[in-house]
Amino acid sequence: MRRFNSYDSLGPKAFDEKNTVKEFKDTQLSDEERLSSVSYKLIKFSLPSGEDHFVVAIRGTNNAWDALADLQLWSAAWITQQFRWFVPYGSIFNYIFECVVNFTGTIENVSLESVAYYKQTTKFVEWLSSEKKYEKIYITGHSLGGGLAIITGTQTKHEAVAISGPNAMLSRETFNPPLSAKDLNMYTFNVIPGKDPVPRIDDVAQNYQKIRCTASPSRFIDCHTLDRTLCEVLYTCGSHGRLVPKSCAEIYNYDAPSA
Repeated sequence: MRRFNSYDSLGPKAFDEKNTVKEFKDTQLSDEERLSSVSYKLIKFSLPSGEDHFVVAIRGTNNAWDALADLQLWSAAWITQQFRWFVPYGSIFNYIFECVVNFTGTIENVSLESVAYYKQTTKFVEWLSSEKKYEKIYITGHSLGGGLAIITGTQTKHEAVAISGPNAMLSRETFNPPLSAKDLNMYTFNVIPGKDPVPRIDDVAQNYQKIRCTASPSRFIDCHTLDRTLCEVLYTCGSHGRLVPKSCAEIYNYDAPSA
């Protein structure tokens, strides 16, 4: 592995497509929609082959309002999971629990509209898809951003990779439009660090990867840190010639990468 100290000229070049995001917000959103707290970027990766890939990166939980959004969007699924845990052989009643989550979502429909950030990210990806120059589109996010990536990826049928994101299998029919189990299984992937409570909210779809977390058990919330997760993935899977952040060794006590 190589230390993060210079630009790798052999790899893909990344560009922050700020003007594209601005164009979308200026031309496609209402004044009310532009006031939404959701934040996302469009990153263009120009490969050595000349092909361009585009990644929609959705910001994770950043403040108390974002935390409230997490709580509201996934509260019914989380409460149902706790109840199922206490019921003997609770998993055999999954269909009933899904109905309970859907019913709760219907009751909370008005309040959920104010935190339905996924509607704007889905609209953005659909707009990109309508433009012929954006063919290779992927979606990613961490924490709340990961949960939104899972929803948007399923709704638009684009591959989505969440990191520590809440899942959506139990609550899939509470979103608008609803998600199908088939599409969740086909288009989404969630990275689940050990001891991290957030990606254990709701039921996982087919594709996920559990990874270890080196944080102390008494500091389990540190397992929700994006930098720590990146280090674990790089040190477990290898960097394949890519640069490795210094923080892996200096903050998270991984072995120093070789030059």
